[in-house]
Amino acid sequence: MKISDCRGRFWLGVGVACLAAWGTSARAADAVRDVTGATSAQLAAPAAPAQSATAPAASGAIQELRDRIQNKEVTELRTTYNGRYGASLLFYPQTMGYYVALFHEGQFWRVVRVSNEKKAEALYGDFVRQTQVLADVEIRRIKLEAQKAMMERQLAESEARLNAVQSDLAIQRQQEQALAQNQQAVREQASALETERTAARIRLNDLQGQIRSLEAEQNSADSDLVRSVKGTGNRKTTRRQ
Repeated sequence: MKISDCRGRFWLGVGVACLAAWGTSARAADAVRDVTGATSAQLAAPAAPAQSATAPAASGAIQELRDRIQNKEVTELRTTYNGRYGASLLFYPQTMGYYVALFHEGQFWRVVRVSNEKKAEALYGDFVRQTQVLADVEIRRIKLEAQKAMMERQLAESEARLNAVQSDLAIQRQQEQALAQNQQAVREQASALETERTAARIRLNDLQGQIRSLEAEQNSADSDLVRSVKGTGNRKTTRRQ
């Protein structure tokens, strides 16, 4: 993010939307004034800002930064994003001071005022590392959600494929059963036809034998008739002589 953007819509929107998330205490104010000597737990604890000449005495650091962003009194120097978490370092020219902020989804939840540049940079670096730690869990959740969604899609596809294969198999089995029944019927028909063909062949051979026998008798009778006719003719010729 460019430095000039803090005077644009992002930081203006953030400043308007930020709510005071931490209370005030003298012990937290001591931790803010001595940043480099503070522990990680102290840095993560609520901070009570010291009073400034331009801010109301009762104003917390979050509200104060929000007001100054809205009034375009600060300049963004650095911003780092990790997932939906971010850390920013802002410069307040009027006092040559700095604001170091942690935010989540555009909402400030930790703001510290620092007058020393090195301390401000060190605190900013610590806040950046905090965003990395905080974002790791969320990034893992995002990846797990994506993996879960992908596996659910694959599961749905596999179930659809299983249903299709089961349907194909059922149809195949029905067809195979029908084919087997048809084959059995065809074999039975072929066996019956073979029996009928054999019987017909036997009957045909018998009829053909009878025909040949009758034809032989007919031929023999014809021969006898011819010989009889010839014998009668010869006798008539002899009598005439």
